[in-house]
Formats: sequence, structure tokens, C-alpha cells
Amino acid sequence: MHVNNVPPSRSIAIHLSTLDFITATNMALQSFKQTTPSVSIVHGPPTPPLTADVELSGCVAEILRVFKGCKNGHPPSGTWTVFKLNTGEYEDLQRQLKDDEELWGYVHDKVKYDYDLIGSKLIIRMGTTLHDTFALELTEEIKERYESLAKNQVETRPFIDKISPLNGTIYFEEDGKKFHHIPDIRFHHEDAAWPGVIIEVSNSQKRKSLPDLADNYLLTSDGGIRVMVGIDLDYRKSKEASISIWRLKTSPGHNGQLEGEVIQELDNELFRDAEGNPILSSPGLELPLDNFAVPALSNGLPDCSVIVGPETLCRLLAKAEEWDNKTRLHLGIKPASLKRKHRQITPEEQLTMSDEEKVIEEEQRAERKTEMADKSYTEEGSSAEASNQETT
Repeated sequence: MHVNNVPPSRSIAIHLSTLDFITATNMALQSFKQTTPSVSIVHGPPTPPLTADVELSGCVAEILRVFKGCKNGHPPSGTWTVFKLNTGEYEDLQRQLKDDEELWGYVHDKVKYDYDLIGSKLIIRMGTTLHDTFALELTEEIKERYESLAKNQVETRPFIDKISPLNGTIYFEEDGKKFHHIPDIRFHHEDAAWPGVIIEVSNSQKRKSLPDLADNYLLTSDGGIRVMVGIDLDYRKSKEASISIWRLKTSPGHNGQLEGEVIQELDNELFRDAEGNPILSSPGLELPLDNFAVPALSNGLPDCSVIVGPETLCRLLAKAEEWDNKTRLHLGIKPASLKRKHRQITPEEQLTMSDEEKVIEEEQRAERKTEMADKSYTEEGSSAEASNQETT
């Protein structure tokens, strides 16, 4: 624009108009910077650090320490360790485990733990030779008994041939939230959604949790799990052993839908006395064959049961006790001693810190990362604002 060729009055008007435009533009930019983060103009909005994500509840941190202790050969001393844990904390625990691939793999494969959604509890199950051997022996005994039944009563064979003893986790869902249990013994008909029979082998620590377990198993499966048996081995104080049995009782509801509640049919019925002798008047363990699956699959079966009497139960328990004693004391024939040449451990494999120190170090490392992210976020915003000021 050649202002010199324009009349003076027109030149003044153009000059004022240009000043007004520049002033208005500056005011608009200042207003925009006050109401909108300047960083979004230059680099796009950086994501603020999620400080809360690295904050663990005391209970979650403690459970992680216990899991790491198990991995490093230092499991809890108790066989039934209970932690109060709400659903939010349980979900946080699962995220923390999945972030540590090595620990997640170990816990998933080696550690038995239940999450009780209804009771807001996480339970770590630690097996013993006595507990695990008795459960194994009892499983084999029950299997032999129903296979013998199939040979003697041919009409039961098609049903019995589909029953299998299984190990592992049973998953449940209540109000859209998932939880799980790992029973000691279960028998599952291949056409049924749920195992028909659950058996939990308990001691003094676990005993008080059995009614809650029965409620969870029978109610959450809508009666798909027909019966839960608890076998209590009071092996610390005496040789007494007992059986408890829970089943589901249904009745018509007001709206026509069946209502169910769990009933304890047998309450700590002793089958072995304090001296370790069988109590012959005890019924032992009796499982009607139709308990192994839902009525839709078991209707029409003859009236027969799998029975393991008190003498047999005592024999199985005595065998488990013998194995427990042998393994603890290393009884039996041993090889000649030898000079042990262990492999060299690399520096990376050396355990330089205790499990607790490792957890503390991880928490401190997470805090430092959060602080650095907070600082980076603040500096990035300040740098972007300065850049905008230089541009204007």
C-alpha cells in the first residue's frame, strides 16, 4: 500500500483502522490465553499424570508382598490366610499383578487363592502334605466307589461315565461382578454347567469359613452345585475328625420364582475320635448319585449312593498322616551324601533386597515417576505459554 498517494484525511482513517485491528487482535489473544490452556495451541494437550494409579491400599500392598514371598520361597505360615478386600481393591490387585508378568504367571500357576465377593474377602490357601494327600486319596476312593456302582447297576453307567474329578478354579458372577473359588475336591458331570459335588478339607483356621463357602457355592450357582461337604481335620489338638454337609432347600416364592436357602444337614459329625479310632456309629460320607448333577440330568436314576464309611475315612486319613510325617522328617532310605557343586549365580539373579524392601523400592520408584511426570506436565505448559507470548 502506497499511503503517500492517498489524501491526508483518508491516510489518517486507514492508520486508525489498522491500529484498531491490531489492538483488537491482541486483546482477543490475551482473552484466549486466559480461558484456554496455551499448551493446546502449540503441541496439543499433554495427558496429566494419573497420580492416583500408583497409590495402593495397605491391603493390596500386603497381599502383593505375600505373593512375592510365596514366589521367593517364603509362604505364609498359616494354611488359610484371610484379607478383607473390597471389589475396587480386588480389581486394583489384578491390575498390579498383570503389570508384573513374572509374578502374575507364578501366582496364576502356583498360588491357590479365592476371592469372596459377597464377604469382601481374599483367602490364600496353603496346602500341606496331610491336607493334599487326604484330598487326593478321598478323590480316588469316591471315584472307585461310583465306578463300582456303574458295574453293579448297569442302568447308572451312562450317567456315571460322564462324571470326572477335576481340579482348578470355579468362576462365579454376582450383579455383574466376577469372583472365584478353588475347591479341594469337585466332581463334574460333562453335560452340567456346574460341578454337582464340592468337598472342602478344613482345619481350625478354615472351619469358620465353611458356611460362607457353602452359601457362595450353592446359591451363586442357583443350585447347580448340589452339595458341599466339609471334612474337618483337627490334627493339632487331637485326632478327631468330622463331617459337615450343606444342601440347597428351595421353595415357591410369591412371584412364582423358586427361592433357595442353604441348609446345614450334618453339623460336625465325628467319624474319628480323639485317639484316632473310627466311630462306627457314624454314617461316614454318603453322596446320593443324583447329587452329582442337576435334576435335569439325574432324573430317573435308581435310588443309590456313593458311601465312604468311617473305617475307610480313617484309613485314608491315617495314610495321609503317615506321608505327612515322612515328608517332614525325611524318613526312609536316603542316598549317600555327596559334595554339592551349585551352579554360579549371575549378579542379576542375586536377591539383594528382601521382599518388603523391594515393594518399598517399587513404590518409591512409582512416586518418583509421578513427580517427574507432574513436573514435565507443568514445564510443558509454561514453555508453550512463553512460546505464544514470543509469537505475539
